[in-house]
Amino acid sequence: MSKSLDTSLQQIAKGTTIIFFGVIASMALNFILRVVLVRYTTQEDYGVYSLALTIISMLCIVSTLGLDEGAARYIAYFLGRSDGSGVRKVILGSLALALGASLACTAALFFLSGQVAVFFHSGQLSGALRLISLAIPSMVLIQILTSITRGFKVSIMKVIFNDVMKPLSFLVLLFAVIALGLGLDAVIMAYVASMALTMLAFATFALRWYSGHQGSSRDGEGHVIKDLVRFSIPLLSVNMLLMMMSQATTLMLGFFKTPVEVGKFDIAITMGSLLLTVINSMGYIYTPTASSLYGKNQVEELKRSYIISTKWGYIGTLPILFAFLVFPGLVVDVLFGSRYSDVAIILQVLCLGYIINPLTGPNYHTLISMGKTRLIIESFLANALINLVLGVLLIPTMGVIGAAIAVSISVMVANSLLTVRLYQLLGIHPFTGSYLASIISSLSLLSIFFIGLKYLAIVPSISTAIVCFIAYMAAYAISLILLGAIDREDVMLISAIRLRLQSMPIIGHVL
Repeated sequence: MSKSLDTSLQQIAKGTTIIFFGVIASMALNFILRVVLVRYTTQEDYGVYSLALTIISMLCIVSTLGLDEGAARYIAYFLGRSDGSGVRKVILGSLALALGASLACTAALFFLSGQVAVFFHSGQLSGALRLISLAIPSMVLIQILTSITRGFKVSIMKVIFNDVMKPLSFLVLLFAVIALGLGLDAVIMAYVASMALTMLAFATFALRWYSGHQGSSRDGEGHVIKDLVRFSIPLLSVNMLLMMMSQATTLMLGFFKTPVEVGKFDIAITMGSLLLTVINSMGYIYTPTASSLYGKNQVEELKRSYIISTKWGYIGTLPILFAFLVFPGLVVDVLFGSRYSDVAIILQVLCLGYIINPLTGPNYHTLISMGKTRLIIESFLANALINLVLGVLLIPTMGVIGAAIAVSISVMVANSLLTVRLYQLLGIHPFTGSYLASIISSLSLLSIFFIGLKYLAIVPSISTAIVCFIAYMAAYAISLILLGAIDREDVMLISAIRLRLQSMPIIGHVL
């Protein structure tokens, strides 16, 4: 194994460990938020809130102008050239462009909220949109600040502010709203306030950090902002296509059905997205690492990094997949109550589609690191069209289940196309013999538990789920050893993560 590969895997392991703990914290806090919101509000109110949040999320994507990826890439580029002037131009330009776009989107939504509400056949939506539109500038600036710190490879700021402070501040304000017995408008204002507080804290901390870490001040290259925009705008197209693949389905549900169905779909999507937790955590650090390897033409090292990241991203996803496929009803009832018991089948359908993401690995991140945005756009455009067509065909007759089928198929198509494109370009794919053995073993055991519980007619309970989960993971670990599905790089990656954990005071003391 080459020194470059060893260093790259250690960087991915180190960064992924930090981000993963941040994502876990964010996931936990956001789940608590969802549970509290669902249990506190009516199904109608929660549906309106979900629809309003979907709409501003789409506008936030537009407002970032693709700079959430572009800023990170150009900051890393100029840092590599010791060009402090170029770094400053990227930072200031990104913030200014994003702020201007976000203010324009805020104004548009505020004044057009009535017309939007008519489109979705919900009078209550108009007031909710006017209030929640005020959160757009703060949300966009948080995204840009996260991208800026990502360019410096400083993961901890994302964890502190985006992953922890943002949901935690909303949760605290939400409890205050509940204690006072206030309604949906107060819930939305708590959300707006939490975004503003997080953005101000993030900006203050990042400014102080940057003032003490400025690089060389030699003259920067010309046309920095022009090049930044030229690189970022195609990425905006990618983000908008991604938005169409996910958010468009929610909007179609709002148009064809009622906010109640939107709320159920939001719960299922939120839970299904947990399958992306590990692979997205890896992708945050994997992208700059892959960019460095590709820039040095170290294709073999890039290939091995991709294979190992994919394998462990998939393995790390298995606990969530097991819970959602084998005990979906139990999970939904415990978290959200029996009112939403029919969400279980929706969750299972989404899992069948979402598992393709960790299964195929960071294909998107690899193509981004190669600068192949056109190929990404082509793949996602095909997907968006499939999602749109299936949504129109299935949602009017099948409702939320139809929406879940449309999303699952579109996600599977997207990742399959990206994987094929990556293989055509560099001959890279993750499906080694050990990885295929890992997949077959995990899915076979999953099928055995799923069918066995149905055949034995065992009533799901928390204790049953825990025992089955432990048995499943133990059987899976044994199968990996027996099949020889653990490579040298696997051992190295585990060791790197273990060393990273030991460096954390509390966890290190335990280990």
